[in-house]
Amino acid sequence: MVVRTESKIIQVRPEDEQQQIDFMHQFYWNLLSSQEIRSIDNHLETRGDNLYSVTQTDHYVKLAFSRDVKTPHLEHIKKLEKEFFEIPIPKYPKLFPGGGCLWAIIFVCTFFVLVPFWCIYLVVKYLPDKDRAERQTKQLEIDRHEILERLKQYEIID
Repeated sequence: MVVRTESKIIQVRPEDEQQQIDFMHQFYWNLLSSQEIRSIDNHLETRGDNLYSVTQTDHYVKLAFSRDVKTPHLEHIKKLEKEFFEIPIPKYPKLFPGGGCLWAIIFVCTFFVLVPFWCIYLVVKYLPDKDRAERQTKQLEIDRHEILERLKQYEIID
Protein backbone atom coordinates (compact mmCIF):
# COMPACT_ATOMS: atom_id res chain seq x y z
CA MET A 1 0.00 0.00 0.00
CA VAL A 2 1.45 3.35 -1.08
CA VAL A 3 0.77 6.30 1.18
CA ARG A 4 0.86 9.62 -0.64
CA THR A 5 2.16 12.53 1.35
CA GLU A 6 3.05 16.15 0.93
CA SER A 7 6.17 17.56 2.54
CA LYS A 8 7.53 20.81 3.87
CA ILE A 9 10.97 21.84 5.10
CA ILE A 10 11.48 24.82 7.40
CA GLN A 11 14.37 26.38 9.29
CA VAL A 12 14.09 27.53 12.90
CA ARG A 13 16.36 28.72 15.66
CA PRO A 14 17.54 25.81 17.84
CA GLU A 15 15.66 27.15 20.86
CA ASP A 16 12.39 27.21 18.86
CA GLU A 17 12.61 23.63 17.57
CA GLN A 18 10.13 21.88 19.89
CA GLN A 19 7.67 24.77 19.81
CA GLN A 20 7.66 24.69 15.99
CA ILE A 21 7.19 20.90 15.92
CA ASP A 22 4.21 21.20 18.29
CA PHE A 23 2.78 24.03 16.22
CA MET A 24 3.09 22.17 12.91
CA HIS A 25 1.44 19.12 14.46
CA GLN A 26 -1.71 21.20 14.94
CA PHE A 27 -1.98 21.34 11.14
CA TYR A 28 -1.37 17.57 10.94
CA TRP A 29 2.25 17.80 9.85
CA ASN A 30 4.39 14.94 11.17
CA LEU A 31 8.09 15.39 11.82
CA LEU A 32 10.23 13.33 9.46
CA SER A 33 13.64 14.60 10.46
CA SER A 34 15.47 17.24 12.41
CA GLN A 35 18.95 18.34 11.44
CA GLU A 36 21.04 20.88 13.32
CA ILE A 37 23.10 23.02 10.95
CA ARG A 38 26.22 24.87 12.01
CA SER A 39 28.25 26.56 9.34
CA ILE A 40 31.21 28.89 9.53
CA ASP A 41 32.29 31.01 6.59
CA ASN A 42 35.65 32.76 6.66
CA HIS A 43 36.63 35.28 4.03
CA LEU A 44 38.74 38.39 3.58
CA GLU A 45 37.31 41.88 3.10
CA THR A 46 39.02 45.09 2.15
CA ARG A 47 37.93 48.19 4.04
CA GLY A 48 39.79 51.23 2.85
CA ASP A 49 43.46 50.28 2.81
CA ASN A 50 43.07 47.51 5.38
CA LEU A 51 42.41 43.80 4.87
CA TYR A 52 40.17 42.09 7.44
CA SER A 53 39.37 38.46 8.10
CA VAL A 54 35.59 38.12 8.49
CA THR A 55 33.86 35.11 10.04
CA GLN A 56 30.14 34.49 9.59
CA THR A 57 28.42 31.79 11.63
CA ASP A 58 25.02 30.24 10.94
CA HIS A 59 23.25 28.02 13.44
CA TYR A 60 19.73 26.72 12.84
CA VAL A 61 17.67 23.54 12.77
CA LYS A 62 16.22 22.21 9.55
CA LEU A 63 12.89 20.44 10.15
CA ALA A 64 11.31 18.18 7.54
CA PHE A 65 7.58 17.45 7.84
CA SER A 66 5.12 15.29 5.93
CA ARG A 67 1.35 15.08 5.89
CA ASP A 68 -0.83 12.30 4.50
CA VAL A 69 -2.86 13.62 1.57
CA LYS A 70 -5.73 11.41 2.69
CA THR A 71 -6.01 13.11 6.07
CA PRO A 72 -9.71 13.63 6.79
CA HIS A 73 -10.86 17.21 6.14
CA LEU A 74 -7.47 18.09 4.62
CA GLU A 75 -8.93 20.79 2.37
CA HIS A 76 -10.44 22.56 5.40
CA ILE A 77 -7.19 22.17 7.33
CA LYS A 78 -5.19 23.60 4.42
CA LYS A 79 -7.60 26.51 4.15
CA LEU A 80 -7.17 27.32 7.86
CA GLU A 81 -3.39 26.93 7.57
CA LYS A 82 -3.29 29.34 4.64
CA GLU A 83 -5.54 31.78 6.48
CA PHE A 84 -3.29 31.56 9.56
CA PHE A 85 -0.13 32.42 7.63
CA GLU A 86 -1.72 35.13 5.48
CA ILE A 87 -2.69 37.33 8.43
CA PRO A 88 -0.53 40.42 7.94
CA ILE A 89 2.11 41.09 10.56
CA PRO A 90 2.01 44.70 11.80
CA LYS A 91 4.89 47.01 11.02
CA TYR A 92 6.08 49.06 13.96
CA PRO A 93 7.33 52.61 13.36
CA LYS A 94 10.91 53.61 14.11
CA LEU A 95 11.45 55.91 17.05
CA PHE A 96 14.36 57.49 15.16
CA PRO A 97 13.71 57.15 11.39
CA GLY A 98 16.91 56.97 9.37
CA GLY A 99 18.90 55.30 12.15
CA GLY A 100 20.08 56.22 15.62
CA CYS A 101 23.63 57.21 14.58
CA LEU A 102 22.35 59.74 12.07
CA TRP A 103 20.08 61.26 14.71
CA ALA A 104 22.92 61.37 17.24
CA ILE A 105 25.13 63.33 14.84
CA ILE A 106 22.34 65.70 13.85
CA PHE A 107 21.27 66.02 17.49
CA VAL A 108 24.73 67.17 18.58
CA CYS A 109 25.00 69.64 15.68
CA THR A 110 21.51 71.10 15.76
CA PHE A 111 20.12 70.46 19.23
CA PHE A 112 17.72 73.40 19.44
CA VAL A 113 16.36 72.89 15.92
CA LEU A 114 16.08 69.12 15.99
CA VAL A 115 14.41 68.61 19.38
CA PRO A 116 11.17 70.47 18.49
CA PHE A 117 10.89 68.61 15.15
CA TRP A 118 11.47 65.26 16.84
CA CYS A 119 8.86 66.08 19.51
CA ILE A 120 6.35 66.89 16.76
CA TYR A 121 7.22 63.63 14.97
CA LEU A 122 6.85 61.73 18.25
CA VAL A 123 3.36 63.08 18.95
CA VAL A 124 1.98 63.32 15.42
CA LYS A 125 3.46 60.23 13.76
CA TYR A 126 5.30 57.80 16.04
CA LEU A 127 2.88 57.42 18.96
CA PRO A 128 -0.27 57.00 16.78
CA ASP A 129 1.54 54.52 14.49
CA LYS A 130 2.87 52.60 17.48
CA ASP A 131 -0.61 52.41 19.04
CA ARG A 132 -2.03 51.19 15.72
CA ALA A 133 0.67 48.51 15.42
CA GLU A 134 0.02 47.35 18.99
CA ARG A 135 -3.73 47.08 18.28
CA GLN A 136 -2.97 45.14 15.09
CA THR A 137 -0.65 42.81 17.03
CA LYS A 138 -3.38 42.10 19.58
CA GLN A 139 -5.84 41.45 16.75
CA LEU A 140 -3.28 39.17 15.05
CA GLU A 141 -3.05 37.09 18.22
CA ILE A 142 -6.85 36.94 18.50
CA ASP A 143 -7.24 35.94 14.83
CA ARG A 144 -4.58 33.24 15.05
CA HIS A 145 -6.06 31.85 18.25
CA GLU A 146 -9.50 31.79 16.61
CA ILE A 147 -8.12 29.88 13.60
CA LEU A 148 -6.47 27.32 15.89
CA GLU A 149 -9.76 26.91 17.76
CA ARG A 150 -11.61 26.30 14.47
CA LEU A 151 -8.92 23.78 13.55
CA LYS A 152 -9.79 21.70 16.63
CA GLN A 153 -13.09 20.64 15.04
CA TYR A 154 -11.07 18.51 12.61
CA GLU A 155 -9.12 16.64 15.27
CA ILE A 156 -8.67 13.00 14.43
CA ILE A 157 -9.42 10.72 17.33
CA ASP A 158 -7.26 7.60 17.25
